[in-house]
Amino acid sequence: MFEDSDFNIFNVDSLESRMQLIKTVIDLKFELAAKAILPILNASGQTWYAHVAKHLRRTTNAPDNTWVAFSPNKRGYKMMPHFELGIWSDHVYIYLAVEENMKPKHTVEAVEKLLTAQTAVSELPSDFVISLDHMVNVSHQLSVTAYREAITRFSEIKHSEILIGMKLSRGDSRFESGKDLLAITEVIENLLPIYEIIK
Repeated sequence: MFEDSDFNIFNVDSLESRMQLIKTVIDLKFELAAKAILPILNASGQTWYAHVAKHLRRTTNAPDNTWVAFSPNKRGYKMMPHFELGIWSDHVYIYLAVEENMKPKHTVEAVEKLLTAQTAVSELPSDFVISLDHMVNVSHQLSVTAYREAITRFSEIKHSEILIGMKLSRGDSRFESGKDLLAITEVIENLLPIYEIIK
């Protein structure tokens, strides 16, 4: 689904030019991905919606990444656990995300659920990663220790998030073979039991 040329979009300096390419190239691929992802999510009997990032507040700096989020709320996604498929200049990611917009109203409840999910998280594939901010291109190998530290940070620091899932680095053979969408849907299937715990 994604091609190597898609990553070059984030090398375009102009806000207007980069946004035009995001809208005409990346967003169309997000919409295609949604056609494969939504049936998987809807299989539980709950209706899910795709929310493609619009970057409406940007007036000077072009976005360094962009994404489509999936949530069971038609109006938005930031206020609840959700799935996020995104792209940076060097990788595509698919995460189960708990973001700072849930705080402080739901912090205590969210932390309790995140702790309950610890066993399920420990059983995820070894190539899964954890990120603490969807707007920063940094992630680490997922481990129980890293997960618990992220929960502690989430409970104590206002601007903190927990995102777990997988990265497909630029040059990954699955892009060339057309198996990137299959890999993405498999990650969602792996993460769904954890979503059921933390939702």
